[in-house]
Amino acid sequence: MDSVDSDFNKRKDEVNEYFSFLEKLNNDNIKLNYTKENDTEEFVISTKLQRIFIANTFLLLYNLVESTIRNSIVTIYNKIKDDEVIYDNLSEKIKQIWLHKNGKRFSIYSSDNTIEVNLQNIINDIINNEIIMLTKEDIHISGNIDAQEIRNLADKIGFEVSSNGRYLVDIKEKRNRLAHGEHTFHDIGKDFTYNDLNTYKETTFIHLEDVISKIKNFIDDEKYKIQQNIGSQ
Repeated sequence: MDSVDSDFNKRKDEVNEYFSFLEKLNNDNIKLNYTKENDTEEFVISTKLQRIFIANTFLLLYNLVESTIRNSIVTIYNKIKDDEVIYDNLSEKIKQIWLHKNGKRFSIYSSDNTIEVNLQNIINDIINNEIIMLTKEDIHISGNIDAQEIRNLADKIGFEVSSNGRYLVDIKEKRNRLAHGEHTFHDIGKDFTYNDLNTYKETTFIHLEDVISKIKNFIDDEKYKIQQNIGSQ
């Protein structure tokens, strides 16, 4: 998880850097002085521009959330590969993920021959104890990450569920409205203050740190493998 921690901290630093600038805008009549051709000129940051900066915060925070969750899950998948785990030794939840991935080879438009070949390939992978391969392409979360989706992923993969994360749904929705052009940056930004966004930021950091911790525990305890019931032996 070192790479996850490193990327998470790098993105946190970017967000904090942006907030240090945003805090300076949390006043009226903000002016910037700059030099142009040896003359000092002044630029007034309008209320409209301040609201655009505020709205941009949702893009930064969502980027942090989605990248952190994606990188964390990829780390689980990489550990399965590095440990050379075969199908029989996978946890039941990870087996279902792998089967679902391979089930996408089938289509109602597939010919009988194609279905037979794909089915035989899956059977051979299991019988021949091939190492299970899952990649970031098998994580379909783009534009859809909030606290509930993270809980769904936790249940699907098997790591412990994190509580709270109440603001993530707002971050997701505002980001998607901006990304899809449904609202202007000014329209989104006018409804939020610096203090509002600072609350969003701090609670997001706390929630993601908790998710990372739970995924670390999942990996350290090798919960991606089938768990042996020692007491029954």
